[in-house]
Amino acid sequence: MSGLFPRQVVEPITRHEAHVHEVVEVLAHGRTAVQSYEIVRLGGYGRAMVIEGRVQSTEADEAIYHEALLLPAFVHAPRAERVLCLGGANGGMLPRIRALTEVREVVQVDVDRELYERSVEFLPHMHGDARPDPRCRVLFGDPRQVASTLPGRFDLVLADLPDSVDGTHVPRMFTAEFYGELSALLADGGVFATQAGPANPLDPTFLASVLRTARSVFRHAAAYTVSVPAFGIPWAFVVASDGVDPATLTAEDFHRRMALVEPGAARTYDWETHRHMFALPRPLREALTGNGRIIRDSEPLSVP
Repeated sequence: MSGLFPRQVVEPITRHEAHVHEVVEVLAHGRTAVQSYEIVRLGGYGRAMVIEGRVQSTEADEAIYHEALLLPAFVHAPRAERVLCLGGANGGMLPRIRALTEVREVVQVDVDRELYERSVEFLPHMHGDARPDPRCRVLFGDPRQVASTLPGRFDLVLADLPDSVDGTHVPRMFTAEFYGELSALLADGGVFATQAGPANPLDPTFLASVLRTARSVFRHAAAYTVSVPAFGIPWAFVVASDGVDPATLTAEDFHRRMALVEPGAARTYDWETHRHMFALPRPLREALTGNGRIIRDSEPLSVP
């Protein structure tokens, strides 16, 4: 495998399997005070952000991932006037949140100012219209610590996190204690959504644990999946709320909410796609039943 391409990214899928990308060009690389990174061109995918050796987004399919994190939460929420985004230094989330016409304020909190600045420089397509938007603030610091100081309540809280890798700040962003802190930040009917790792029925521990942890804190929580080709395996998300049950969303509700998204802003997401996301295949449904544990600050969980 080491000689498959002259330069490559070898990304673990499980402890016994990996996805290999050809690196066509290295645009930037290094280590910030927080994490290692590479900004590269990948064969077939274009410009990409790689953090701690794992592909986070690519030019070809980042819209699938970012819309999958944001828009299901948005359509389930009764309103989205005030939004908190945790993570997202690569820039994919903020332009899409700004395309929600009812948004009045967005607070984005990222742990790594240096990587954010490198992304603006080398991945401008991710950041969209770079003009200042008075609705938006980008803050830097430990997202968990900064979030605890924010005043008021939010209609949407989105966790656009890198993979939960040992030795990083990320595993403590999936714990029951943190989810409790986020629940306290949500307005009535507010919705929380997070990426939840691979949707792999043969290795379900991380997804099953994130779902079980969310269900220990919120009245309603559901897993859903989407195929992001660059990840090499379907990817999972969890949406949770003390208000709306995701199982009760109707087509009428969906279209009413999506009418509040600027025309053309949703490139990969529609009602049929939404239904497919939440229709988990039988092997995955069965794998999630009885697997996983409640993740605690004292016992965090990492992906393989």
